[in-house]
Amino acid sequence: MALMKKLITATDMREFKANGTTQVVAKPCSTIITPEAYDVAKVLGISIVQELIEPSATCSPNIENKPVCEPQKLSQEQVVPNNPALNQIKDEIQSRIGNNVDNALIESLIKKALMDFDSKAPTCPRQINDDGIVLVRGNTVDLEVFDGAPGKNIGLTDVIGPAQNSTLGVGYMGWEKAFFPWTLNYDEVDVILEGELHVKTPSGTTIGKPGDVIFIPKGSSIEFGTPTHVRFVYVAYPADWSDQ
Repeated sequence: MALMKKLITATDMREFKANGTTQVVAKPCSTIITPEAYDVAKVLGISIVQELIEPSATCSPNIENKPVCEPQKLSQEQVVPNNPALNQIKDEIQSRIGNNVDNALIESLIKKALMDFDSKAPTCPRQINDDGIVLVRGNTVDLEVFDGAPGKNIGLTDVIGPAQNSTLGVGYMGWEKAFFPWTLNYDEVDVILEGELHVKTPSGTTIGKPGDVIFIPKGSSIEFGTPTHVRFVYVAYPADWSDQ
């Protein structure tokens, strides 16, 4: 009989944080973590540890009928299996530096670079048709750390911008129980997806909830924040808003 997997949600991550948990160990064969849970964990500073297992590895029940994973660490060769670009890159390097560097060392460095590149690949795949229409699935977006609010664990990821020939910058933001000041040298529209977004100005506080839209004009000096949690989509003009 197939065993039901445990589902870890964003709510679970918030409870882990409230209980002082800083690391969650998840076994792939017995646990499913939702995309939002990954985002919330990143914002809250909770690390998620998953052990790599080979496709042939199985989950067998223990005496309590709880699934037990049998992980095996993957080697560099397994992670980068006979990459067709490997030999081409290696030959190009050797043609430039000669045979003064050990061949095995070159190959090892190339494999490490390919692994690093793969780990940094975009976490939100884009679907682009021949007419230039771009689709980003919201549940595939992982939030990165926003460096505009040090120490606040603010998450932000741009998903559409100049690279897509767009005059608008579009992305996702999210965080928990934090406020930070910000001056906008661009126009911005925020569409709240979850929680509530507070925008404070000298004249008062505007509070947006799921489904609400907030427009913030260029030149505004505000305080972004939430007493609970928030996740929203922002649309900024111009697209290179962070350089304004």
